[in-house]
Formats: sequence, C-alpha cells, structure tokens
Amino acid sequence: QPFLTENWSKIQKNLKEILKSKKKVSRIEAYDVSNIQGKEATGAMATFINGQPEKNFYRRFKIKIAKKPNDILMIKEVLSRRFKHSEWGWPDLILIDGGVAQLNATLKVKSKKLKVKTIKIVALAKKKNELYIESQKKPVLLKNLSREIFNLILQLRDEAHRFARKYHLKLREKMLISPKG
Repeated sequence: QPFLTENWSKIQKNLKEILKSKKKVSRIEAYDVSNIQGKEATGAMATFINGQPEKNFYRRFKIKIAKKPNDILMIKEVLSRRFKHSEWGWPDLILIDGGVAQLNATLKVKSKKLKVKTIKIVALAKKKNELYIESQKKPVLLKNLSREIFNLILQLRDEAHRFARKYHLKLREKMLISPKG
C-alpha cells in the first residue's frame, strides 16, 4: 500500500480541525510495543514527515521494565526514554497504538516534560478503530473521518506495529539461538 503523498496541505488542514489545533502538523511519530507475555518486549517509533515515512528517524527500544505483559507501563517507558532526546527533534503529533489508558499514560509522561507540552497526542484503539484525542472527551470513529485521514492514521499505526514486531522477532530469534541461563 503506497504511503500518502497527495495533497498534504488538505490532510494537514483536516488534522488541525480534528485536533482542534492552530499548529501545523508536519512531523508525526507513531508508537507501538510488541511482546509475548512480556518477554523480549520492544517498543518502536516510526516517523512520518508530510505523510512520508522517514526511516532515518525511526527508533527502537528494548523494554527494560519487569518482564510482565503491561502495555501501559511499556508505552510509558518508551515515551519517557524518547522525550530525553531533544536532539531527535520534536514531533507535532504523536500517535499511540492503544486506547484511552495508553493515551492517559502518555499524557502523564508528557506532563513531566515542559519542552514537549505543545505536542498533540492521539491514541488508536484497535477494536472499533476509535481515535482518542488529547483533551477531547469522546473518541472519534476513524471511519467517520475523511478517507485521507483514515488512511494516514492506519498507515502510521501499521508502520509502528511492523517496526516494533520486526525488532521483537529479531530479539526472540537471538534469545532462541543463545538462551540465557
């Protein structure tokens, strides 16, 4: 599936309306975590600029917290570590794979860093493809948004998922080849 290129200014205008923001959205970071029962847990950050993936800005995180499956703590760890790297540049928008709990966890991490307070955060819940938007009470159904926004959000989510899963599988493979203990 090709990544979005057509009419970025229209997409940007739509995004600003959805986010209720005056700020331009050009850099978007999407996050996901991957693990099996907490083992070899990884996090990934995929970065898109003007609707295009920028693989130079992709980052992977080996999760360090307790080896239990806890997506909320894992996403908090990934974002906490990411926010320590101002040299990577700041996104205008962050998309988290998850629902309201992941959004709230991310907002807690964000609230501790003054430099990132202008970044808008959204979370996409898989079950009904509900988009939870920072400082908006009700989620928006992805299918009710424009086709361009629908495609963009799914591409971001899928790319972060692919990247997190790829790293997770690499770590599992490494563990199987040389198990510890």
